[in-house]
Amino acid sequence: MIVITMSKCPPRLRGDLSLWLMEINTGVYVGQVNYRVREALWKRVCENLQDGQATMVFSTNSEQRMEFRVHNTNWKPTDYDGIRVMKRPISQSETGLGCLARGFSNAAKRQMGRRCRRREELSSYFIIDLETTGLSHENDSIIEVGMLEIQGDTCVSENEWLIRTDAEIPQTIVNLTGLTKSMLEAKGVPLSDVLPVLLERTRSRNVVFYHANFECLFLESACRKSGLPPPDFEITDAMQCAKVKLRGLANYKMKTVAEALGIKTVQKHRALADCKLLLEVWRELNKM
Repeated sequence: MIVITMSKCPPRLRGDLSLWLMEINTGVYVGQVNYRVREALWKRVCENLQDGQATMVFSTNSEQRMEFRVHNTNWKPTDYDGIRVMKRPISQSETGLGCLARGFSNAAKRQMGRRCRRREELSSYFIIDLETTGLSHENDSIIEVGMLEIQGDTCVSENEWLIRTDAEIPQTIVNLTGLTKSMLEAKGVPLSDVLPVLLERTRSRNVVFYHANFECLFLESACRKSGLPPPDFEITDAMQCAKVKLRGLANYKMKTVAEALGIKTVQKHRALADCKLLLEVWRELNKM
């Protein structure tokens, strides 16, 4: 599903969108298209909507099952405690009205708790972790993929792939992960070789991530750029469960959560090592 809302839409752009989507109100278009058509339509909107504003929301394979894009507007997609939300600009008249306390409502916490309890019952699942050159799923690149397959209490397989990339690796990432451009060139493989294997093995399966929105957006973007269909798996976000079960931590980085659970480890910021740490964290969360 895709929804696009616009203001000051020129007639020609309205006609282009009407070929693929249904206009259900002035400047509001909805429809069901594949990701290639969606990207082409959004590019068309950004190129032709000069004075107006546009927002697109579309279905994705993430924890919330949706993602946002904006054009010419002060409303911005942002992460809030691991959840993708739209950040609304505060007007001058609202600055003196106070603000809501940071955190989730009780209803949201109960909903996430029920979701966590359902997912704790998983007996067969994968754990996936990515290392990237930065935080932008559109502009940065995946440089390492780690994956564990879990059956019951047993890890039945583990995989780790270094990924070649044309992008430069920032020094901060080199310092964090130890991965260098020469290492990737010598031992890496193309991401286009790894993605089909990952997609096939995880199809219709359960996958546990830590900060699922970040990881899944990178995977979906990589699939789109490689001309592959988006991932088709059931998502579990261990970070969201940690926020429900371990309230009041200073932050919810995986190392912080691991220490709160009594797991003694040094996080290496390498994909397979982080998968193994996440497995320990997930098992401890399930005991609570």
